[in-house]
Amino acid sequence: MKRWMGAALAAVAGGMVAVPSWTGPQAVARAAGSPMQVVGFWANDAVSGLSGLYKYPKSITWFTPFWYSVKANGHLVDRTVPSIKKEVMAKHIPVTPLVNDMTGTQAFLKSPSTLTNAARNIADMVKANHYAGVSIDFEPQHVSVAPELSHFMVELRDFLPKGSVITLSVVPHSGGAYQWSALNPEVNQYVLMSYDQHDDGSYAGPVAATPWVQNIVTRMEKTVPPSKIDLGVALYGYEWPKGSTHAVTIPYNAVTPTMHKNAKWDSADQETYATFRSTSMGPVNVWWESLQGMNQKIQLAKQDHLAGIALWHMGYANDSVYQLLLHQVGTQP
Repeated sequence: MKRWMGAALAAVAGGMVAVPSWTGPQAVARAAGSPMQVVGFWANDAVSGLSGLYKYPKSITWFTPFWYSVKANGHLVDRTVPSIKKEVMAKHIPVTPLVNDMTGTQAFLKSPSTLTNAARNIADMVKANHYAGVSIDFEPQHVSVAPELSHFMVELRDFLPKGSVITLSVVPHSGGAYQWSALNPEVNQYVLMSYDQHDDGSYAGPVAATPWVQNIVTRMEKTVPPSKIDLGVALYGYEWPKGSTHAVTIPYNAVTPTMHKNAKWDSADQETYATFRSTSMGPVNVWWESLQGMNQKIQLAKQDHLAGIALWHMGYANDSVYQLLLHQVGTQP
């Protein structure tokens, strides 16, 4: 889906130089035979899916709400929802809030003082709220900030409480923006944003065709150990008017009876789609990640011995998604 910074996964570009430096924090790496970890993202635009989380609190490993943003001066914007924070912590679900770049240009990374200020403020936020760690989602688009991003991660690790989890979201087509040999020792896990192969701005097609996702995973495994990779899984789809590149997001918990009635499974792309006439849009094409498609991604993660999966986002889930997680991922003790 189009995320808050509008980053679309269009293609996987070259430039990821293999650097087999796989040392660093391993506290969250998955041991053979142990349950896969599940990062459950959440954004403030949807709350209905959280009723299932409260019902099945062992279905995810970390609750990762989009609550904070970094300004150009390194200060944080706080969008915490106290009622949700209280409920999640009462269910003993570890929280690793997402922090994104409010500027969209990583402006705070370009000055040593604002870089340090941002790292210190994020660490202070984690300490003050007793969070299990933090999820960084800066989504750099340019190679020019790669050294600064690495420097930031070193400072963040130093400021954070011992044992804190650092998660870094990775946009695959920005390969040159990541210095893997410097990042791997500091980052516990990477969220591979393996969705939005097609989205608003493209013609109709799968949100994340399994062969396309496999190619992205294979490329990333050349620079990052599989035990540090969480595979991004979409809990949504898109609806396009026939012949148009403008798409509307369809959360999984808002899939309509008409979509279900006309649903077909694409065996090559391993995703669900439907074509029908909408009363408001005329002929439409819809592609979405059904439970069958979600399960295919889980099996891919297992096959490649990845650390786990990362779901965008839990506000789009219903009880069937949580039940799938408990059955297939094995987070329930």
